[in-house]
Amino acid sequence: MDDTTRRADAPEATGASVDGAATTVCTDPIIAQPPAGVKGPLKPSPAEVAAALDVLGRAYPKARQAADDAMQAELAGSGADTWKGFTLADAYAPRPPVEYVLPGVLARPSLSIAYGAPGTLKSLLLADLAACAAAGLPWLPPLPGERCQARATTQTPVAWLDFDNGAQRCHERFGALAKARNLPPNIPLTYFSMPTPWLDASNADSVADLSARLVAMGAGLVLIDNLGTITGNADENSTDMAHVMSRLRNLSEVAGAAIVLIHHQRKTAGFSSRAGETLRGHSSIEAALDLALLIEREEGAGSITIRSTKTRGADVLPFGAQFAFDATDAGELLSCQFYGLAVEDVQSDKAIKTAIVDALADAGPLNQAKLVAAVKESLPAVGTNRVRAMADQLARSGQIAATSGKHGARLYDKL
Repeated sequence: MDDTTRRADAPEATGASVDGAATTVCTDPIIAQPPAGVKGPLKPSPAEVAAALDVLGRAYPKARQAADDAMQAELAGSGADTWKGFTLADAYAPRPPVEYVLPGVLARPSLSIAYGAPGTLKSLLLADLAACAAAGLPWLPPLPGERCQARATTQTPVAWLDFDNGAQRCHERFGALAKARNLPPNIPLTYFSMPTPWLDASNADSVADLSARLVAMGAGLVLIDNLGTITGNADENSTDMAHVMSRLRNLSEVAGAAIVLIHHQRKTAGFSSRAGETLRGHSSIEAALDLALLIEREEGAGSITIRSTKTRGADVLPFGAQFAFDATDAGELLSCQFYGLAVEDVQSDKAIKTAIVDALADAGPLNQAKLVAAVKESLPAVGTNRVRAMADQLARSGQIAATSGKHGARLYDKL
């Protein structure tokens, strides 16, 4: 067996032991080779999945914990009733704190997407995150003089699934990213490139095979490049995507991983009322997500901006990154990484609150129309209704003063 077809969990591929972590590349089927001690290829039957996970669980500490969940998922596919009801007793019971790969941004489990136009460096940016998370290093250390902080990561095994670039480019990129930080070869980073059989997220058996692989690895962060290449026969612009996204959501739950899909931005010729509407494909894609990050870059620029267009939790404020690299004359990357850049916040609730307080400090008292105009002067992308609602919220909480006049008129002032 040559180096390009060795399995991710084969010790001889990297010289690492089976219970050590290794940085490897795999082009084999996701479950093409049976684990040691299991005869024949893995099939999506309850008995075989349970046996495989039992073997793998002894080699990978986190796999055993998820074995029962994976078994239940397989039983569900066979028609067994796996419904389990919860009560408020379950809601009130103490729970362990939420685990994060990227605190405040990527939780475990979760389903997120990073999208942008071609050439926005989105795949490289996410590969940079993958390397940092596998090594437990801070992501996006600031450039000198920048008023921002590096983003801490929680070290975890990382799986990168490449269905877009090919093995040669993956080798080049991950090699360059690792060399920039002088990373050892045994960090728990595994990247798969163009595996056969291809992942088909519209097919339950294909997703179950991937689930078994991720559980065996104990992967806490999984990045898939890209969504458009793994949808099988599902029409990206139809309700078919609801089934694709629900399977990917279930995958995150069974594997206990933060799954990040890389996707494309819709080509728009006209005005879009909301940035999230530029996410390409059916609305069910966005609906299934915990977080959507839009990555933007001016043509030819080395800097990019990242902002949330959908979040189910606390707001993720905009942040920026600067790409730095060394390359050969032919353009092959030798080393590269991203650094953090401060980005002006012009859309969050926090930015609106600050603009209201500043406007009243400078020119108060102001009626509603004048307050809205003052805020929009510094935050032109913010809607009128958001400014009005935030002003009333600040008044109710006692952070600014407000008096009512005739016909519902409001006058705001600093305290």
